[in-house]
Amino acid sequence: MNTSDTINQRVLKVMALKQLSRSAFVAILETSLPVLTHISTGRNKPGLELIQKLIEKFPDVSPDWLLTGRGSMHRELHVLPSLETELNQLNSLKAEIKTQIKAISQIEQYHRILLKEINYLSELQIIINNNNQVSNQHLQDLENIQLSIKQKMK
Repeated sequence: MNTSDTINQRVLKVMALKQLSRSAFVAILETSLPVLTHISTGRNKPGLELIQKLIEKFPDVSPDWLLTGRGSMHRELHVLPSLETELNQLNSLKAEIKTQIKAISQIEQYHRILLKEINYLSELQIIINNNNQVSNQHLQDLENIQLSIKQKMK
């Protein structure tokens, strides 16, 4: 754009670009037709309030261009990068984590069962050991009785 344009001309260019009638433009900016007429004839420059409303109501218009005439009339829009790939990766990881948590839960459950079985086997081993001791004692007692009978029979 030409920096020799006046701010008045730039305000009128916004109206033309937006293809608005004078009455529609002033309605959007919440001002009056005489204010716009004074701007278009060069009698008055737009006030700060009008400039603020123009920037607010037309966010695609560059404030730098409107105030100074430098740069592009249109504000550069910052395009957000696509995060679709990362979101898909996050969702995939989330699903994998849920699967792993379920598998870990099943393993923990099986582990608890095995621990109970191991404890039960330990208890059984104690019972077996006790029974073996008792059985060995009974065998010893039996041998002693047999020996006693043999000695008496002689």
